[in-house]
Amino acid sequence: MSNGIEDYLSNEDIVKVANKAASSFSSTLSRDEIQSCILSALWKAKKRYKTGSKCKLTSFIHRGVVFECLTQRKFNLARTNQLTISVPEKRNDTERVDMLDEIQQCDDPELIYDRFYKNMTINEIAKDRGVCGETIRIRLQKNLKKLRKSMSYGV
Repeated sequence: MSNGIEDYLSNEDIVKVANKAASSFSSTLSRDEIQSCILSALWKAKKRYKTGSKCKLTSFIHRGVVFECLTQRKFNLARTNQLTISVPEKRNDTERVDMLDEIQQCDDPELIYDRFYKNMTINEIAKDRGVCGETIRIRLQKNLKKLRKSMSYGV
């Protein structure tokens, strides 16, 4: 090895501390990733640790290994989250058709359409229809209750 961490790797205490720090990540990281994190932390410790500092070398290495493992896990999670976002959902189209059919069965489908598709406020709908906001709120609650019931029971 030409990176200058041979003396750390030959010290049993340092190797034990590094392995202990990485052991809590064994379920989320592969062995190769853990080994890479340990080597990276040892290399950074070799470059950054100052002998006269208040922190012990083993504590410095333990913290470094934990940070490297956390960074690797964060990278892995970000990589898998990007994949799931790009996969289209097939169920949306059928649910949308079912929802539109059920909305048509409500007492006042235009009210649901205005409120949720046009994104109008209750006051805007009330002003449009010439009634008070409380009347719109009550009608909206009744229609939503009927819609929930029909969607959950398949009526």
